[in-house]
Amino acid sequence: MNIALKNVLILVFGYVERYLLPLIFLWLASWELIGTVKVLSGGSRPDTTVFLDASHHVIMLLLDLITGLVLVIGFRAAVPGTNFKAILIPLVATFFPFIYYATKHFPPSWKIDLCPPAWQKPLAIAGFTAIIIGPFIALWGLLYLGRSFGIYVTMRKVVLTGPYRWVRHPMYLGWVFIYIGVALVNFSAIYLVLIAIQLSLLLYRAHLEETHLAQHSPEYRDYMGRTGFIFPRLRPPANPATKRV
Repeated sequence: MNIALKNVLILVFGYVERYLLPLIFLWLASWELIGTVKVLSGGSRPDTTVFLDASHHVIMLLLDLITGLVLVIGFRAAVPGTNFKAILIPLVATFFPFIYYATKHFPPSWKIDLCPPAWQKPLAIAGFTAIIIGPFIALWGLLYLGRSFGIYVTMRKVVLTGPYRWVRHPMYLGWVFIYIGVALVNFSAIYLVLIAIQLSLLLYRAHLEETHLAQHSPEYRDYMGRTGFIFPRLRPPANPATKRV
């Protein structure tokens, strides 16, 4: 591809991230608000179910709302991504969940619950718990990342506080909880396939980010040696000086 054309397209995608994507996230926040109202006015359901559903909608509303606002006021990338993979993979990973709306069009055999009946209720409870916990973790990470947040793979200010003291991708950890929760609640072939694809995209996106950050930030390379990738480390890394004694 012509270098001038490539630079123009990257510039266009930059404007998409700053001005179009925030509108999409604000629109998603409005849908979560509508979902909250529907749950709270949905008739006679157990109080616990209403509370869990409403809590999930409220947290997702805050997550989408803050994401949209942070994209508008976020820091400019000090070192932007240098290829389309750094743009397209994050976009696909971010909006892949929309494909779940198409699951109703798949054959019924793909949607059969594969879980033994005795396990369905315990797995559903565990799944709903994960679906509630996940957005809290993602929101916690987003609040600490603040203006350093972005959709594309770029180099902005490295954040080492809050949940980032223990794990390099706390927002992705939150989404892992959500995806696992969805899989446990909808234990069918179609959901297991889609969630496997979703997790693969998320991990690949995290790998792209780490490669880019480590290439341009000695501070981040040192940080990688002290913290966990998606999950916190169970024990701190061994001190090289101690090992030589």
